[in-house]
Amino acid sequence: MFKSLFGRKNPEAPAAKKLFVLGLDGVPHSFITAKTRAGELPNLAALFGQGALRRMDSVQPCISSVAWASFQTGVNPARHGIFGFVDREPNPFKVFIPTGRNVSAQTLWEYLGRVGKKVCVINVPMTYPPKPVNGKLVSCFLCTDLAKGTYPADLAPRLKAMGYKIDADAWLARKGDKQGFLADLNLALEKRFAATFELMNEPWDFFQLHVMETDRINHFLWRSWDKDVAPWKAAFDDYYRKIDACVGELLAKLPEGCELVVLSDHGFCSVEKEVYLNHWLEAQGYLLLAAAPGKERPESVADMLPETKAYSLIPGRVFVNLAGREQKGSVAKGAAYEEVCRELAERMVAEVKDPETGRPIVARVIRREEVYRGPHFERAADLIAIPHDGYDLKGNVARPELAVRGDLEGMHTFDDAFFFVRGRDITKGDNQFSVMSGFATCCQLLGVPVPEGIEGAGVV
Repeated sequence: MFKSLFGRKNPEAPAAKKLFVLGLDGVPHSFITAKTRAGELPNLAALFGQGALRRMDSVQPCISSVAWASFQTGVNPARHGIFGFVDREPNPFKVFIPTGRNVSAQTLWEYLGRVGKKVCVINVPMTYPPKPVNGKLVSCFLCTDLAKGTYPADLAPRLKAMGYKIDADAWLARKGDKQGFLADLNLALEKRFAATFELMNEPWDFFQLHVMETDRINHFLWRSWDKDVAPWKAAFDDYYRKIDACVGELLAKLPEGCELVVLSDHGFCSVEKEVYLNHWLEAQGYLLLAAAPGKERPESVADMLPETKAYSLIPGRVFVNLAGREQKGSVAKGAAYEEVCRELAERMVAEVKDPETGRPIVARVIRREEVYRGPHFERAADLIAIPHDGYDLKGNVARPELAVRGDLEGMHTFDDAFFFVRGRDITKGDNQFSVMSGFATCCQLLGVPVPEGIEGAGVV
């Protein structure tokens, strides 16, 4: 099967190399640097002394699904097709959650399989539903049933027998049960590494393990850690020490001479307020809503009226209700469209302010032409509002207020991800490359050609 699907190994290829990639979702460069320098994470500190650690940019918007889709394809969202955790079809209008089916570019592990490398991929976002690979793949948090989340399918019963857990239950934290959330988070981490160590005993050339639990704890305990709130700061620190211990065990199990990359996909900071941008758009007359038949109030942007000029999806993506593109389009192409874009960009920066403090919420607004290029360009948001740190832009509609302190304690940041390579120098300086460079860098480390069309240049 794999000979026809992935091709044969090149008999003239150099001696086989191995590469292990460890993803620590949402771990900031500033945080991990301070923790290791303080001696709190001894295994990571020792590891970082053996190679190059750089601060790295994420993607816009800095959402895990977008960032990891960019890592695994080496191209920007307008080429791989993932623009956010939620997206929309403009006509007929619907909002949906993108999955691996929507990733339209070749992934790193698909390519490596085609050049004869055996792969094992665990828990990387946007890998559900699983696609065939030359090896094994365990899907990400989007999978709700492990029986449907592995390739090959007979891997699922093995993982179930081990007690493998797809994801921690974040709703425990949202309901106020932080102790239960932490217990579930610990269980997920333990089972994730146990499965990894089991599968590492089987043949592989490329292995990628993704730790989503770091993102989960950051979302729900970051401000408590940042503000020294007991007992959660101690619990937060304990959890990162547990991650460090898992890394130590992993390092001891890696084959001799194995290349190693450790990276995150975005940074983190404390949330001060959740900001409902659609509330502002509605208040200023750009978004008009009406409850659907049988409903008491509007429930989503799908309830917009045809007179709407613009609406927003999380986080800060603003779509002009463009005639000929949107189902209820009202803004004419050309000068009218450009005027709405210009006006919105200027007003969001100047006028969207914290009602309590008067602080500006939106730092700048990006036009889609600045960051996207490719066949899916027309699906991209027309504008991306970039908030000041602490203001987490949401897409809910019909909120009675613009900004409120919500359940989440941490939010993503763009310019504080990290990238580490053991035993190598990195040719780029801090923030001179992005998560999109991961594909080419992995090819460099494995000694395989970088395929044509990859946008993110390798960094070693």
